[in-house]
Amino acid sequence: MRTEWLAKRMFRSGKQVPLDGEYGDLWGTRLALFKGDLFPFHPQMGESRWSYRGPLGMGMPAWKGPGGAGRLTGER
Repeated sequence: MRTEWLAKRMFRSGKQVPLDGEYGDLWGTRLALFKGDLFPFHPQMGESRWSYRGPLGMGMPAWKGPGGAGRLTGER
């Protein structure tokens, strides 16, 4: 799958992740997601849209949500 195409596409919460990488949502949250995972819902805002930010680097990115702390899960 071409990463240029992925960078322009928005994915909804609950849909399947097409490629391993780092994804960000409209609220500023960034997560490492793997092919086959489901795009999670934001813990306060609910459904969101996600975009591909790039390949996974060294280690896992920290959750950068409101206040800079917390944990994002796929549960609502």
